[in-house]
Amino acid sequence: MWRVPETLKEIAEAGDDRIVLELIDSFQRDTARRLERLHEAMARFDPDTVKAEAHSVRGAARQMGGEALAELCRSVEAAAPGMNWPELERRLNQVELGFAELRFAMSEYADAQERAG
Repeated sequence: MWRVPETLKEIAEAGDDRIVLELIDSFQRDTARRLERLHEAMARFDPDTVKAEAHSVRGAARQMGGEALAELCRSVEAAAPGMNWPELERRLNQVELGFAELRFAMSEYADAQERAG
């Protein structure tokens, strides 16, 4: 499950809840676009783009406290150069599920913040 990272907690505690919610929204939109590009790269059998997009999602997920998603992306990134496409597809499906779980947890947090504020 997702825990709010310390940096976001500090921003929220400083009275900038809207910024935290905007960061969450931005992360979710950007990650969704990157996952689309990952699927497109898979369809083109483009391991360089698969690796680059997985790396980008991994870094963003870590910054936003999504360690499980980051680890799933690391496995895609590591497998890309070997071009085992069926295995990459399986791992990418796990990334999609991990993102859905993270997105849900973040949305619950955002809803709670909006109700409280």
